[in-house]
Amino acid sequence: MRITKAQHADQRLIHGYTFPGWVLALGDGKLKARSFREDAPIDWIQIPQLFLIDPGFDPVQSIVDDIYDSFPRNHRHPAYLTSRAIITPTNATVSTINNFMIQNVPGNPTTYYSSDSLLLSTETADSFDESYPTEFLNTLTFNGVPDHEITLKVNTPVMLLRNLNPGLGLCNGTRIMITSLEDNYIKGNIMGGSYDTDEVIIPRIVLNVENSKWPFILKRRQFPVQLCYAMAINKSQGQTLEKVGIY
Repeated sequence: MRITKAQHADQRLIHGYTFPGWVLALGDGKLKARSFREDAPIDWIQIPQLFLIDPGFDPVQSIVDDIYDSFPRNHRHPAYLTSRAIITPTNATVSTINNFMIQNVPGNPTTYYSSDSLLLSTETADSFDESYPTEFLNTLTFNGVPDHEITLKVNTPVMLLRNLNPGLGLCNGTRIMITSLEDNYIKGNIMGGSYDTDEVIIPRIVLNVENSKWPFILKRRQFPVQLCYAMAINKSQGQTLEKVGIY
């Protein structure tokens, strides 16, 4: 991890650490742990108040205002968008924050729905189709798999969830600024990296999803993208960011 500057200009020490030093000490396991109750295990780390964002009445609004300050003026600027992100452990929270952000982007939304079915042998297909109707399959969400319903706008950033064409820079984790939303494809420009500003076209693809929780393989045809104002922690790995909020 490379931390180039502290969050606060005064560089005040918290328990002997500046902000960069505190984060590195946290990662190295050097911070003193505590417990909330006398009989509870000593396995909690208290975050100094200086490093926290006041949640106020709306925690999502509070972290968005801090990380995406001056968003109305900069919502179309790739350099602004690629330099910051809100990261969170769960995909449900990622969706909540991304949906909040897209409401603040001017323009009409376009919603794409996936085509979901089961990938099964012919012997069991009939019985499974009765047990798992399409409406149920549409509700399923998986890590690294686009949702059944995706709502996008022009001038919003998305992240690819699959390797489409590495030779053109279309890799898992590539961020793209949308310039056009068509019925059968999405057009945009790559943000950052060796292929910065290159124009690309994203098609719908078929993704086969296997999860031990379900006795079937889901076949989902959808655009392999998701909004990336917020992203899951694993998706933030490999990204170069200047300003990061953890929700």
